[in-house]
Formats: sequence, structure tokens, C-alpha cells
Amino acid sequence: MKHENPVLPEHDPAGPLAKMVAETRYQDIPAPVIDLAKRAILDTLAVTVAGSGWEVSPAIADQVAEWGGAPQATVLIHGHQVPAPMAAFGNGVMARAIDMGDVHETGGHVTEWNVPAMLSVLGIADGPVSGKDFVTAYVTGAEVGVRASAALNLVRYHTTWGMPGEWNGPLCATASVARILGLDADETWNALGMAYTVHGMSEYNKYSEGTQMARVQHSFAGDTAVKAVLLTRQGVTAPRGIFQGVPSGILRHVAWDDVRPELLTEDLGTRWQLAEGLSMKPYSACKFTHSFIASTVAIMQGEGLDWRDIDRIDCVGSTSARMTFEPAAVKRNPRSVPEAMFSAPYTIAAAAMTGGFFLEDLHPDRIMNAERRELMRRVHIVADPDHADQFEGFTVAITLSDGRRFTHVTPYVKGHTRNPMTWDDLAGKLRRCAPFAAVQLPADKLDMLVGLCRDMERIDDMRRIVDCLTPSHPA
Repeated sequence: MKHENPVLPEHDPAGPLAKMVAETRYQDIPAPVIDLAKRAILDTLAVTVAGSGWEVSPAIADQVAEWGGAPQATVLIHGHQVPAPMAAFGNGVMARAIDMGDVHETGGHVTEWNVPAMLSVLGIADGPVSGKDFVTAYVTGAEVGVRASAALNLVRYHTTWGMPGEWNGPLCATASVARILGLDADETWNALGMAYTVHGMSEYNKYSEGTQMARVQHSFAGDTAVKAVLLTRQGVTAPRGIFQGVPSGILRHVAWDDVRPELLTEDLGTRWQLAEGLSMKPYSACKFTHSFIASTVAIMQGEGLDWRDIDRIDCVGSTSARMTFEPAAVKRNPRSVPEAMFSAPYTIAAAAMTGGFFLEDLHPDRIMNAERRELMRRVHIVADPDHADQFEGFTVAITLSDGRRFTHVTPYVKGHTRNPMTWDDLAGKLRRCAPFAAVQLPADKLDMLVGLCRDMERIDDMRRIVDCLTPSHPA
């Protein structure tokens, strides 16, 4: 696209997207999409519980408490009362901390962007936010994030080109916050432009270098989303040509040609791309490892194999999955939690040995375990450039020392919209996450959380959800 076909800012696709966010009614959203939304929200709250005690999350929670300010919102689990932007800063990192939030096959990460920020502004809304209002804000904001990624063909290219990274996440969060705080279509558009100006999320080194910014970026995005909406209400103006504006709309920045700008507005308000490929994760690792893990587990358990008998494991993934096995020097020698989360050789070896992959597998002693590291050396992975689905359907073949060979392909890993997690599955995921919380929550609060999410359309004040995620004695 580059600089040809100039589009005036007032004609940018961001305008119709903002209108969709501001004007969609709860009754406009199909029942299956509402059910998916409620399950996605519970899923993200479950990983937030575990994320509250993971790596940098406690330090960030303490930092926002030290910054202090008006007690407008709650830092979940930790219980600090702080200004809404600071709560969004603290809550954002927790939602991404264990890398177990949902991922869309063309839209990238979704719910961990907007739900933390949405919960952080409940206390500054004009009145109680109902469950129906919350779901509507979630779905419309998530739709913005998914379409923004799909239009750029982002999932296919962001791991190899490194730009524009997860730029759509702040738009997702800003759209949902704008809806909760009652911005009209024009104000929502302005807030989206402000978030775009601040957060391109254009670098990929946060992954390739194994840094914690893969999680902490959500802190900045949530903070920006809240500030963009509040500053818009104060009259601060921002650019409108987010997608096709000349010279700096995002579609004019990307280096590849197969962008699809029509996906930004095609059937907007009647087709919900969010519901066409959202995956909730069963494993606490990069989504690009999940198909490998699932097929490894299927072979090991289905054939009753002992990992000690494995001679080699051969895998074929997508082009985008290369980020989990290249560069080989790093991916075959993970030494930190971020490196292990994004290492296909490590997650595959762990899955062969344990029958899954969860937070226990990210303990430093297990990452450095000699037997795991030896099995990693027997894992061999290549990318198939013709593999269309970037996340699903990877081939795994396990060859034993006696020469027997077993091959498996998992079409859709548990949690995908074509193989969905049930409410019982999600309640189980919450129970598995709960022991890792920074502050232990009573079982009755966790049970209540599941019930409230399941019947979210009946909630008159979503602060009840926050109460379930707040300790009896705040920090």
C-alpha cells in the first residue's frame, strides 16, 4: 500500500470500527458469541490469579501502590487501591504473566489486553456497569483488536519481520474502555488514535531476547487505554488515520504486500471475527508450542511410551512457529522462565516426560534439569512454509530406540473454538491457577467467580467480579 491511494483521515476504517464500538447493543450480539465472551473473560481471570504471583507482577503491584493517588480502582489479588490508570498498569501484567491467556488464529492475543483495563475503570464509570454492558464492551473492543491484526496478516509475519509486533492490543483495550466509560463514536475514534500514536508495539526483541516485556507491555497498554479515554473526555485531540492515513497509517508501514484492509470493515456488526478462531490455552507457554505439546502428549499417552526410550522427536510447524525454535542456540538452551516459555524444544521435552506443560515446569530447577536438557537435544523441528494455519495442525513423530515410530497431528488443540473448553474445563483451570496467586483467595470466592461469569448477563454491578478477586485483607 505504502503511499499510493491516499485516504483522508475522515475516511479511515478506524471510523466505522469506532462506530461499531459505541453503537452496538447487547442484543445485537449472537448468543454463541456472548457465551464465548463470558468463557474468555473467566479464562483470563483464571490466568490473572496465577499471574499475580508470577515473576515481575508483585513488584509492579508494589510499585503502583507506592506511586499512590486517588483510590479509584483495585489492583487485583494484591488489593491496593490506586488511580484507574495505575490499576490498569498493575492488572495488565498479571493477565499476561504466565502466557496462558487466549490467542486468536488471525487476531493474536485478545482478552488479556482489554479485560484488565476494563475492570480498572469500573470505579470511575458514571454508574454501576452491568454484566451486559461489560460483555458488550468486551466483544466490541476484542473485535477491533482481532480485525486490526487480521487486516495486516499479522500472525503470519510478526514473528519473522518483527514489526509491527502486537500493536493491535492497545487498540483493543482502548476500545473496550471507551465503551465502558460512555464515549460516543467520534470520541472513541479519537481515543483509538491516541493509543495508536503512543503504542506501535513495533519491536519484536522482547520475545527474541527472552525478556519480561512480553508481559509488561500489557501494563503500558492498559495504562495508555485508560489515559487515552480520559484525555479524550478532556478535549485532547489525536490522529484519525490509524490504518490508511498518509503518511503513517499502519498499513503503510508494513513490509509485506498481502494485507487485507477490507477485513477491517467487512460485515462489521454482523460478522464477529472474534468467534472464528479464538483459542484458550491448556498449557502455560507460547501458543506456537501448543500443537507440538498436544501431539507429543497424545503419542506418549496413547501408546503408553516411556520417555527414556525416545531416540528422537521430529516436528513440523508453521513459519510463524519458528520463533519457538530459532535461533537454535537460545531455544535449545533456555535458562530463564521467559526463554523456557518460548522454547519449543523445552516444552516438547517436558510434555514427553510429564504428560503436559504447566507452571511447575517453569521452575528454574526443572528448566535446568539434566534429563530434560538431554531430551531437548533429541528434538528436531523444521518449518513448512506451506502450512497455512500458523498455530494448529503441526506434525509430531516420535522414534524409539528400538526403531518404532509414532506420528500424530492434533487438528485443533483443546481450547480452540473448534475444540472448546467447557465451563467445567475453565473452572478446573482456575483451580490449577489458584495456588500460584500472590495472595490465596478463599475457595468460595473462586466458586462465586465461576458462577458470576457464567451468568454475567444477570449481574447489575461488575464490581462483584472485582470483589471475588480481592483478598479479605488488602495489602
